[in-house]
Amino acid sequence: MDWHDKSVVITGAASGIGRETTLAFARRGARVAVVDIDGAKLSGVKDELEEMCADIYYCIVDVSNADEMRTMCDGIYRKWKRVDVLINNAGIAMGGPFEHMTLQDWKRMVDVNFWGIVHGCHFFYPRMIDQGGGHIVNVASAAGLVPMFLQTSYCATKSAVVGFSESLRGEAARHNIGVTAVCPGIVDTPIASTVELIYDGEHRNSEALRGKVEHVFHGRGYTPDRVAEAIVKAVEKNRNVAPICPETYAMDYIHRISRDFYNFLHRLSVKAVWKWVQGDV
Repeated sequence: MDWHDKSVVITGAASGIGRETTLAFARRGARVAVVDIDGAKLSGVKDELEEMCADIYYCIVDVSNADEMRTMCDGIYRKWKRVDVLINNAGIAMGGPFEHMTLQDWKRMVDVNFWGIVHGCHFFYPRMIDQGGGHIVNVASAAGLVPMFLQTSYCATKSAVVGFSESLRGEAARHNIGVTAVCPGIVDTPIASTVELIYDGEHRNSEALRGKVEHVFHGRGYTPDRVAEAIVKAVEKNRNVAPICPETYAMDYIHRISRDFYNFLHRLSVKAVWKWVQGDV
């Protein structure tokens, strides 16, 4: 696909998968709108894009805030008149037993991971209809395809993203709009250092435990630029659900073949991981 003169919007563009996806599209000649709540990191991405002489739109936005998302969408359309690809990538992670999560924890997860994507689609989708087509990528996770240990809120929000995306895809086809749910596995991104780790009602985020989580993600060695390239290909091929990383394919396959067997493995993993967590608290 020739990406010159195409406009791409990426939320959560300041780091990790969002940053690499932004650079991947910019290298192909696309105009890129970079959106994130972290202004300091986003400014660094903006500088990189300016060195590439990319045509950019820069905006600090909280995706959970509908008014901010509306303003951002209006600004982009004023500048470029159309958006060819919207990538709803912004998200947060949280892990721990359900009984120790507060309602505020749940609200924060749903507001960013689910409402952030609904907001993006709500404001851009009607304009894509008016312009005659486009493509929406909603970044979910392997946790959107299968149950994951001690991640009830993360799995709930990412499963919602997959279900929403597949449902919208059927409607969007009438308007020449593609919708893709991207589901990465373990990727070496900064989310490992920002994940909220809950292990009882009062204590959170042991430095030792966070260090071990970061070690797992870094040791996996799957870099975000590989996910970015997979996202570009998913758009070009108009994929429905795009699992990324071998472990995602394996877990999804086992879960679809036998939910009972996957549930057995899930119970074992919960016990092992919880023992691992308690050893570092």
